[in-house]
Amino acid sequence: MTEIRRYPVDKQSFRKVIDGHFVYVDKTDLVYKMTHDYEYVFLSRPRRFGKSLMCSTLKEYFSGNKELFRGLKIDALEKEWTRYPVIDISFANAKSVTEDSINELIESILDENEKKFGVAREGNDLGVRFSSLVTNVAQKTGQNVVIIIDEYDAPMLDTVHNDDLQESVRAVQNKFFAPLKTLDEYIRFVFLTGITKFSQMSIFSTLNNLQDISLKPEFETICGISHEEMLTTLRPDIQSFAEAEGRTFDEMVKMMKIKYDGYSFSRNRCGVFNPFEVMNALNAKELGDYWFDSGTPTALLKLISKFNIQMEDYDGIECSPMRFKRPVEKITDLVPFLYQSGYLTIKDYRYDAFDETVLETYTLGYPNGEVRTAFANCLFTDYYKASEDIALRNAYVQFRRDDDIDEFIKHLQVFFDGFPFSLNNQKNNETHYHSIIYTVLTSFGANISANVETALGKADLILRMPKTIYVIEIKNDRSVKSAKRQIQRRRYAKAYLDSGKRIVKLALKFSSRQKNITGYEATEEKVS
Repeated sequence: MTEIRRYPVDKQSFRKVIDGHFVYVDKTDLVYKMTHDYEYVFLSRPRRFGKSLMCSTLKEYFSGNKELFRGLKIDALEKEWTRYPVIDISFANAKSVTEDSINELIESILDENEKKFGVAREGNDLGVRFSSLVTNVAQKTGQNVVIIIDEYDAPMLDTVHNDDLQESVRAVQNKFFAPLKTLDEYIRFVFLTGITKFSQMSIFSTLNNLQDISLKPEFETICGISHEEMLTTLRPDIQSFAEAEGRTFDEMVKMMKIKYDGYSFSRNRCGVFNPFEVMNALNAKELGDYWFDSGTPTALLKLISKFNIQMEDYDGIECSPMRFKRPVEKITDLVPFLYQSGYLTIKDYRYDAFDETVLETYTLGYPNGEVRTAFANCLFTDYYKASEDIALRNAYVQFRRDDDIDEFIKHLQVFFDGFPFSLNNQKNNETHYHSIIYTVLTSFGANISANVETALGKADLILRMPKTIYVIEIKNDRSVKSAKRQIQRRRYAKAYLDSGKRIVKLALKFSSRQKNITGYEATEEKVS
């Protein structure tokens, strides 16, 4: 009889996953390493990456519940299984936060833990109560305390667009966290998760022994699924999915890699699959957009409206580690927010050493096809204030089938005729039209790259279709001939002659007066 495999698509409790015999990708060797190498740990990961499940795993481990870990990697590593008292704190459900609601949430957290350990409440001050909770629990149990704080930054992120309210929330949380710096003698381990590191939080400004493992290579896969785990732990699941789709195992792995892989959380860039996506896809036997569909952060939608985002500017952006690790208290730069919330990831790393200085440079980009396409859709509908254009989408599908560029250009012209006048007037230049075409085609799932470097320059757009590669140059109020001449002179098309596909040079002319494509020429590049 074939075993029915169950997937933890809505489970954040380690106990429920194990007792319910759900598929579990074993991270317990990393749990052992982390808890024996460090005492105070901060881990940043995007939403839906398994941070809460990791918190639950730590809770069960420190509670000494050895039976839950039988057969897992930690079973061969841990010999003592000491039971420690665990103070469990979660801000994950902090929504529509006010100063009163955050006070009430912390009050309820303290109430719950005081009742759990049978210790008396001491005073009304949040910091005093937390301090007395830790010391009393340690003295009562005779063991140092483990403190697990999940999504500590949820209240701060919820108030990121209201400076006064955020400052009030910060003050309440700081009062609560402040005692941690004086409680070291009573603490065995502290684990803190979040999306970003708010530098003005007392937990970061006073805990100088807090280890941020977010970019450490050895913990890159502590949340997420590695390629090796896809091929081993999840092999029977992917095989079953492949059979349901009438595909081979290798074909299904490749499709899931394009859709859900691509995250990197260290300079090693080992590649991490989004666990929420993978488990949902295996459960539904369908390659859906589960992560993006599970809830686009309100903050992102507001930022799209606030910033003049050109999607292609963020794909392949180079920066120092300080830039994308920067806290997001005041969002003046989108790069930290996009990286920390999972819309950008590490694509490359290099360091340059000279004299006594080492300069680190990271290249960031969109992690995978799901994020790239979904982000383009979000940008298109919310920034350009345009509803989905079904006619243009259908024309693109037909374009993929028939490879008829002339027919697709006609539909593009109709689309630009309906583009909002106010937005066209904001930036009536080549970059504006270049960005619109890139974003629209990306939202349709096209394999398109912008500002592609070749030996003699940068091609505006490279569109890879099933049979043809289109090398595109855009000119505004300049002739088709000038665009064609630039492609030819800088030999953009030559780089693709070994692709095995037909190469077409597409010169596009826009008019600032008509705000549309007023001329074009498509010429096939011949192999000399």
